[in-house]
Amino acid sequence: MTINVLGINHKSAPLEVREKLAFNKKSLPSALNDIKKIDGVNGVILLSTCNRTEIYTENDFDNNKILDWLNKQSTVDSFESFTYNHYQEDAIQHLFNVTSGIDSMIIGENEILGQVKHAFKIADQQKVVSSPLKRLFEYSFSVAKDVRTNTDIGSNPVSFMFTSITLIKKIFDNIQDKKAVILGSGHMSQLAVKYLQSQKIKDITLVSHNTEKGRRVADENECSFAKIQHLGSLISSSNIVISSTSSTTPIIGKGLIESCIKNSSSLPIVIVDLGVPRDAEPEIYELENVYLYTIDDLGKVIKNNYKIRKDAVIEAEKIIGYKISEFKKWLLQNNSSDLIKDYRGYIDNITDGVTIKAKKMIQSGQDTNEVINYLAESLKNKLTHETTTKIKEIIPLLDESSVIKAKNIFKKK
Repeated sequence: MTINVLGINHKSAPLEVREKLAFNKKSLPSALNDIKKIDGVNGVILLSTCNRTEIYTENDFDNNKILDWLNKQSTVDSFESFTYNHYQEDAIQHLFNVTSGIDSMIIGENEILGQVKHAFKIADQQKVVSSPLKRLFEYSFSVAKDVRTNTDIGSNPVSFMFTSITLIKKIFDNIQDKKAVILGSGHMSQLAVKYLQSQKIKDITLVSHNTEKGRRVADENECSFAKIQHLGSLISSSNIVISSTSSTTPIIGKGLIESCIKNSSSLPIVIVDLGVPRDAEPEIYELENVYLYTIDDLGKVIKNNYKIRKDAVIEAEKIIGYKISEFKKWLLQNNSSDLIKDYRGYIDNITDGVTIKAKKMIQSGQDTNEVINYLAESLKNKLTHETTTKIKEIIPLLDESSVIKAKNIFKKK
């Protein structure tokens, strides 16, 4: 069994591809169970965030069968060129980089660790996590803790929301008197409210499909609440729209914004779309007096402006390298335990069969010495024939040191 990862992320694929390969909370359980049923897959964990979709498996084969399955779920033609495949040590290192924040669009960001833990929890609840995968992910959480504790990689990270406010301030000289609409009631939406309030914006309305949750979140964050059907009139009277929902289709269409512009008394309008899949249609880019920023637009700004101390990344990579060696030792020990278990089972099958026949020979009155000779000769032949055949196949593949160790197994005491 090999630990594999098949994925796409912000480095390998643009937003228009990533959004079509994203899995939401509702689709994750069925996806996990579908992958687990693929021939050769012993365990699976599926991580899907705004910046990545990654399928981790303990797998008998390569990732081609999983790629075929993913191809059937996707509406993207020929997305394979955007994917990456990592096997065994490379897959282990990739996961450690992800949980530690090294592989994030915002290096050192904290949110990814919680997202990986959630992906692990969902897979564990579905009972699709094998022992090596379980051990690997639990170990990756401690790796992330070590990296964040012993390096400066997570100190003062530049966030999407901080960057959003920076871009909004470039459009408006003074944002304190502006009106804002927040679409969604999740973590990012609540964070948006807090950031806007920190800029002394008082007129903030939260809009959500889920009325009960939306009202509660609005009350907790001391802002107004409105139902989704009022979105058009709200945008018409607002300057700032920040959207972060789990909708699979765009909520803010070009037609809606065109209508809002005609009726607006508050131009220009800045729309920050943090949704993956996107909440706003990309055609909105074409409209005058409307500034649309997607999560990839924010990522470009962060990449250009963000400077992290190189020694923090180097130190993090050293820790991860050491942790990879530690995990590989456990993996080898686990594999050797499985090998010993299989070997004992193999011996039991042979001895059980020969013993049953020997007992029948004694019961039928055959001479005891003949039975003992039969027993000894049968065990010798059965135990040595297949073993010697396999040794002849394996020895040419071993280095000199390993050959000596193999010979010592059969050394007379």
